[in-house]
Amino acid sequence: MKTTTSPRRYDVVAVIGLGAVALGFAPLPDPTLLAHRLHEFYLAAQPEVSYLHLDQAAYAAGETLWFKAYLLDARAHQPDSLSRVLYVDVVAPDRQVLFRRTLRLGNGLAAGDIVLPDTLSSGVYTVRAYTSWMRNSPEGLFFTRRVPVWQAAAPAGGSPEPSAARRNQLARRTARALEAASQPDVQFFPEGGDYVAGLQTTVGVKAAEAGGHGLALAGVVVDGAGQEVVRFRTPAQGMASFSFTPQAGQKYQARVTLPDNSTASYPLPAVQAAGWLLNVREVGDDFRVFVRYQPAPGAAAPPAPLQLLGHVRGQPVYAGQGQIQPGQTFQATIAKAGLPAGVLHLTLFDGQQVARAERLVFVPEARPLQVRLRPDKPTYGPHELVTLEVEVSTAEGQPAPAELSLAVAGAAGLPTAGGDATTVRAHLLLTSELRGYVENPAQYFAAHTPEQQRALNDLLLTQGWSRFSWQQVLGGSEAMAADYQFPLERSLSLSGQLVRPNGKPLPEGELTLLLGKQKDVVISKANANGDFLFLGFPGLDTTSVLLQARGAKGSRNALLRLNEWWPRPTPADWRPPAPLSPLVLASAPVVAYGQRSRRQQVLEQEFRPDKTSGIVLRNVTITGQRPADDPTRALHGNSADAVLRPDKISGSQSFLNVFELDPGARGGRAGQRQRAVVQRPDPGSHLHSGQQPAALFA
Repeated sequence: MKTTTSPRRYDVVAVIGLGAVALGFAPLPDPTLLAHRLHEFYLAAQPEVSYLHLDQAAYAAGETLWFKAYLLDARAHQPDSLSRVLYVDVVAPDRQVLFRRTLRLGNGLAAGDIVLPDTLSSGVYTVRAYTSWMRNSPEGLFFTRRVPVWQAAAPAGGSPEPSAARRNQLARRTARALEAASQPDVQFFPEGGDYVAGLQTTVGVKAAEAGGHGLALAGVVVDGAGQEVVRFRTPAQGMASFSFTPQAGQKYQARVTLPDNSTASYPLPAVQAAGWLLNVREVGDDFRVFVRYQPAPGAAAPPAPLQLLGHVRGQPVYAGQGQIQPGQTFQATIAKAGLPAGVLHLTLFDGQQVARAERLVFVPEARPLQVRLRPDKPTYGPHELVTLEVEVSTAEGQPAPAELSLAVAGAAGLPTAGGDATTVRAHLLLTSELRGYVENPAQYFAAHTPEQQRALNDLLLTQGWSRFSWQQVLGGSEAMAADYQFPLERSLSLSGQLVRPNGKPLPEGELTLLLGKQKDVVISKANANGDFLFLGFPGLDTTSVLLQARGAKGSRNALLRLNEWWPRPTPADWRPPAPLSPLVLASAPVVAYGQRSRRQQVLEQEFRPDKTSGIVLRNVTITGQRPADDPTRALHGNSADAVLRPDKISGSQSFLNVFELDPGARGGRAGQRQRAVVQRPDPGSHLHSGQQPAALFA
């Protein structure tokens, strides 16, 4: 007996094993309570998702990485207005954060650039984008994209050509690194979560090198006696699935033939004597859900209550409950029509509302938006204006509002091997919902074919969900608040703590903030714990800030400890990318591109206002004595007409006030007074339109 439910409606159903008789209900918790708790969680958590549209898929050292940033509500995929600060950084293969940008968001949008130094080594770098609020969730949910950077030409200033021995040494080192990065990792994932003895299920297999790229290989599953049970083979993406019926008391392992024809053995997860199975199949326009239950051997087997909840990005689309006997099957049908596009999460709960199994399936977009570009001419000459007409419409042809970004790049670019091909659709609907590295997400949206559907299903069999845990959702708002340590930033800020040299907090210290070239001054005090927070920075472009601190009684024995908003990737969420091939680096196309890029960089540096952008100086040794006076510490900068130096004026130690430093004041007519005028900075000259940063206690 089966029950078909309508999406977006909570239907309470009782479904039993096929060919059996109807069972009566035992008292069960309301299944809509789970949906209500899930709804409350999303209202409180307000999850966000970020995306960066890059202008290229690969770069040469010295080029500028241009991007447009999008921040969206993770539930509705609408521009997010909560966080107004976005962090963008570039991470080296060794997990070091090399370059950083802090962007002020307007309506969830921002644009920026990162100049890649011309001395940057060849390698695959990771670009990340996230907010402070997103750090309350696992880092695996940040937007990340791998981008190859090629040292395709000699750095500016030149360097001697390495000797043949040095080139051979570099080649051997690169070969060892490539070999280490290609060490395979093969894992097996029972559908729903567990193997249960005697119950047939589907097993997902994932084979990947150390950097996360998939491996094509073949293998066989054998039991404890070495008898073959099932064979399998993975395609280039490294993911596949096969049917399997584990037996009680057996320990299974897979013998795998690796790409280099060597063999290795990998254990399968242990077989459970009792438990739940959750299997989902896509049949036409429906998802068919099958639930089976196996009690512990020898135990009494009364009907087992169950609940099933389905949601897409926190929006419940199915809720049902029933009872099941051993050997029976709970079956439900969920129609795809009307479901939101994205990852559908199906979770199975027992009678105590403990999550027992979970399965992810993908709901494709039924009627996606259409975007068309129409140039005003079929071809163009050099330096000729290009006019494009952009049209965005619904599947029915009706105009639709959209926020767009367009990147224009030459056809002959750098090799993109080692990087990732992704799109805003692939990230929002797929990878932003998954934890862990997904290789080339755009491939799952390239064509709607049976092979593509099978590959997407295998991905969701083997990839983890991590937006929340059900213990966190059912624990209520107090449990969630305990896990949320990072604030929701509404403006650009500068925060930290004043400490003594021994590291202990320095309470109520004095702080002086000098902002920009105008040296606008903001004076504040830290709180009793030494914490401080400055808000309201303009963020229109790069600005310089000088922050000085003293103790409450004027002591200079104070240290500034700034808050760190640039987390180094944690090992649990990091797969080091494989190094780039030196053979590709030395190939003619890469060398030719590097020469063109270097000429373009020289022109950009000639006409760029900031002549030093993109150029990183090599080690320079400076000899000589530093001047005794540091004019940069003066509030007036270099605008003073005259500077009086007390150490150069005889007898200045006995002067009663600053006016006696002026020889005219000391030797002038009796009774004549000198007047000092202190002029406040003109608010109209501020980058932040007359609003100085506000100083607040943290």
